Amino acid sequence: MDATSSGTNTERELIREFTYDEGRVDGLVVAISEAVADVTDTPMEELPPLQATLDCDAVETLFASLDPGHDVAHVQFPYHGCTVRVDTTGTIQVYYTDDRLTPESSRC
Repeated sequence: MDATSSGTNTERELIREFTYDEGRVDGLVVAISEAVADVTDTPMEELPPLQATLDCDAVETLFASLDPGHDVAHVQFPYHGCTVRVDTTGTIQVYYTDDRLTPESSRC
């Protein structure tokens, strides 16, 4: 996973964007945890379990079922004081605060 850009220190701003490689042996869940650990400067073993926030199996199954050349989808959720957005193009974005989660932004 590589950090490809960084943002500013204001609310609702992108902190950092990571590129997820589908060929990773340890999976999407670990990549998400690594991204949040990196951004929050928290060791991964000290993060709360991602499964407590997100149905990780469902997300991995959903992403695996989509045609990468044609289907684009994303999942957005709060985790460890950040908002995380993961999409099927291999991008993990971490934003400041959970303020980014609104009915308008999440399309709920």
